[in-house]
Amino acid sequence: MKFWDTTTKQFNKTILIIPNWTWFGDDKDINSDSFLLVIKSFLENNVHSDYNKWIIPYPSGHLPSSLVKFDNVELVDMGHLSTFPPLMRIQFPHSFFRKMFTNYEIDTIWSHLPEWTNQLLIARRYNVMTQPVYGYCHWWEIKENGAYKWNSFVDNINGILQMEECGVNSKWVKNLIIQRASEYFSQKQLDKLETIIQPWYLGCDDWRTSEKNDVPTILFNHRDNGYTGFGFFFDLMDEFYAKGYKFKVYTTTSDVDKPYTQCVKNSDREIYLQNISKAHIGVGAFKDYSAWSMSVTDGFSVDVPYLLPKGLCYEEMVGEDYPLYKDRTQLKEWLEMFLMGRLDFTYLDTQKITQNLAWKNSILGWKTHIL
Repeated sequence: MKFWDTTTKQFNKTILIIPNWTWFGDDKDINSDSFLLVIKSFLENNVHSDYNKWIIPYPSGHLPSSLVKFDNVELVDMGHLSTFPPLMRIQFPHSFFRKMFTNYEIDTIWSHLPEWTNQLLIARRYNVMTQPVYGYCHWWEIKENGAYKWNSFVDNINGILQMEECGVNSKWVKNLIIQRASEYFSQKQLDKLETIIQPWYLGCDDWRTSEKNDVPTILFNHRDNGYTGFGFFFDLMDEFYAKGYKFKVYTTTSDVDKPYTQCVKNSDREIYLQNISKAHIGVGAFKDYSAWSMSVTDGFSVDVPYLLPKGLCYEEMVGEDYPLYKDRTQLKEWLEMFLMGRLDFTYLDTQKITQNLAWKNSILGWKTHIL
């Protein structure tokens, strides 16, 4: 049984969500935060979510307005947090959460930030209820993601060990995280992680298509970070531009100012999807990145095939028959072939991929043992 299943229709249970806000602050709209997009898609596509009340804390001054429309969502200001994710993960607002347990009768905790989970359980220690904790982990501070030497990975794993079950984006990342945890934890704890961590695949919007641009257009809708291959990609595109190739690059980073770039981000998700649908191909220049890229599922949902690497989680996303590049040398070759008109990905069935990843189907796999 899924942990949100209930037998009555109106707020049968109250679920406190521990959020993982990483995109807010100057020039960062919290409504574009990947955590919010997951929660919003979950609420819109899960037929059981209407039966429960969902309490979602948010950082002061950054109301996630796209969640206001949900009658069964209560947004609660939890105070100020750092906009720098590594610092946010160590800023557990204990006073706020102690008040939450005092003021609300909470039935279940759904933690999207394992680093806060153990502190949360300590904060509720005088509460008579012992709510079960479930989780979803979107990110790990590990070397594959460019983690700093001093990081919160051990706190993350300790939090997961307090859960009944914790969803992750793929089997591949589950195996990687347990491998990294083996550097710190005993076999007994690794065996426990093997049971707790389960793949809950992230979903995809409904598939749609539109007219493509006349000029070859590449979509790079990822954050400006090392783990996305941002610097490598734009150095490569600079090289192609210097060779005289004519093309556009769609980006969602407004401070990229190059003669071939166009920023297509928009706070209205439908406008954003319409913008990126005009691209011919997308690029995932990931080398070690251990996450399922929601920017890639955005592209697939609007009929944009992607150049993606082998050896990460993408085989699970696109299937065994999808062509994946083996290294960055091959990625460069494929991109230049595209600019020369010699790479044709139009035969790829993005609609099939999108249908397989549709939120309404993905959510069916988010299984737990509560309720």
